[in-house]
Amino acid sequence: MTDRSRKARRAGVAATMAITLLGSTACGVILYPERKGQVDGRIDPAVAVLDGIGLLFFLVPGVIAFAVDFATGAIYLPGSANNTTLDLDESELVKLKNGELDAATIERKIEEKTGEKVSLADPALRTRKPDGQAWLPLNAVLDQTQFAALTGVRQQAAR
Repeated sequence: MTDRSRKARRAGVAATMAITLLGSTACGVILYPERKGQVDGRIDPAVAVLDGIGLLFFLVPGVIAFAVDFATGAIYLPGSANNTTLDLDESELVKLKNGELDAATIERKIEEKTGEKVSLADPALRTRKPDGQAWLPLNAVLDQTQFAALTGVRQQAAR
C-alpha cells in the first residue's frame, strides 16, 4: 500500500467514525441542548432532516438519533407545545377560601388567569419546582398523598 492510499484510508475511517459518533448522539441534543425536557410540540424540520440523513447513511445511528431526540424533546420547536405547563417561577399567588382547594377550583382559576383549559390529572402536564431545572409530571413534584388529594387520582405504589 502506498503512503497516499494509507492517508486516504485513515481519513475515510476517521470521517466514518466522526459521522457515526455524531449520528449516534443525536443532532437535536447537540444543536439545541436547551430544548431538553420538552414533551410536545411541532417537530423542527431541520433536526428531523439531520436525523433522517443519519438514518439514510447509517441505519443504527439514525434510529438512535431519532430515539434520543424524541425522548429528550430536542426535536420539538420551542414554544410550540400545548399550554400544559405551569412555570412556578412565573406563578401568581391566588388566594382561595377554606374548602376551595380542589382540582376543579384550581383548574378554573388557571383558566380564568390564562385563558387555557388545564387538567391537573393530565399526564402531559409538566411543572418544575422554583429551584429546579427539570420539567417533571405533577405527580413527580408532589408526593402521592398530595397528588391524590389535589386531583382525586390515586397512583399505584412502585413495586
